[in-house]
Amino acid sequence: MDEGTKGLFGLMGAKPARVLLTIKDKSQVKELKKIKKEESKREIDFDLACKNAQEYVSKIISMMNIKINDIKVGHDEDTVNIEVSTDSGSLLIGRSGQSLNALEYVVQLMLNTNSSTRAKVSIDTENYRQKQQERLKAIINKAIEYVNRTKKIYRFDPMSAKDRKFIHQYFKNLGGFDTFSEGEGSMRKVGVKLSIDKN
Repeated sequence: MDEGTKGLFGLMGAKPARVLLTIKDKSQVKELKKIKKEESKREIDFDLACKNAQEYVSKIISMMNIKINDIKVGHDEDTVNIEVSTDSGSLLIGRSGQSLNALEYVVQLMLNTNSSTRAKVSIDTENYRQKQQERLKAIINKAIEYVNRTKKIYRFDPMSAKDRKFIHQYFKNLGGFDTFSEGEGSMRKVGVKLSIDKN
């Protein structure tokens, strides 16, 4: 469907190829997903992933002329978590978290160049991620009230891929609503409506 592109230096702007697959035996789908998930867990060297991620973050932030006070790195089931302490937190976060998201994206790409360190990455400073999730929950509650009252679609303002993913997952866990994305690039936004079953 799409051949994809390598991007700049094989990192920035890389776009994977898209193919259309048809599963002949649907009964094997869950088993294949389970096997793939188990293999993915076995392949990741989290000690190396954490070490490399810390090195990448330190170098990139230093290049931004931001002094680092401390970096804490750990991991959970499938994600390398990095907490950065600095006196320039607002500069590292950027407008609406854009700088922090960009840093996270670049580090993710760099880790992905090695199959043994191909883990998800979460970078935070000044507890920004949790604060942002609380802000999103407040907006989500307004959306829920609007959709239930009017039975119409509620469209959120354009936001980052990370925030859109949070909203999709929140409504999925909540149930009773369907979400979708529309728009391109920086104007991409999430829409939510009552699910067919709830109507």
